[in-house]
Amino acid sequence: MDYESVLKTVGSAPWYRLIGMVPKLQGDRVVIEMEISREKHLQALGMTHGGAIASVLDSAIGLNVNREVVKMGKSAVTAQLNIHYIKPVSEGKIIGVGMPVHIGKKVCVGYGEVRNDEGELIATGTATFYIVDRGFNG
Repeated sequence: MDYESVLKTVGSAPWYRLIGMVPKLQGDRVVIEMEISREKHLQALGMTHGGAIASVLDSAIGLNVNREVVKMGKSAVTAQLNIHYIKPVSEGKIIGVGMPVHIGKKVCVGYGEVRNDEGELIATGTATFYIVDRGFNG
């Protein structure tokens, strides 16, 4: 299965559809885009809920880590996610991008950022992933 097929499978998953995350291959990286919806993503103060931003960050890091792990016929699932929220966002599009820092035999570590559509940093973080013997099915 090529990685564009993996992204199609991931993008059609219920969680991605529910919150509106869209994975895209952009050069040598996977990016996650999500248009902020007033009906879905805002918390009581009118800002995007941290959990929505965390989902974008987790997916951006995870899909870039998995781009390497699928070459081993396996996949990586999140074991820990550390986030630093930098700036609130209430509207527009947010874009997450990640990169692998370490790919081991049992665990992986990655880094990522979420920015708004003006390029301003919204959140940054690191994540640890556990490698499992389950691949993506198309």
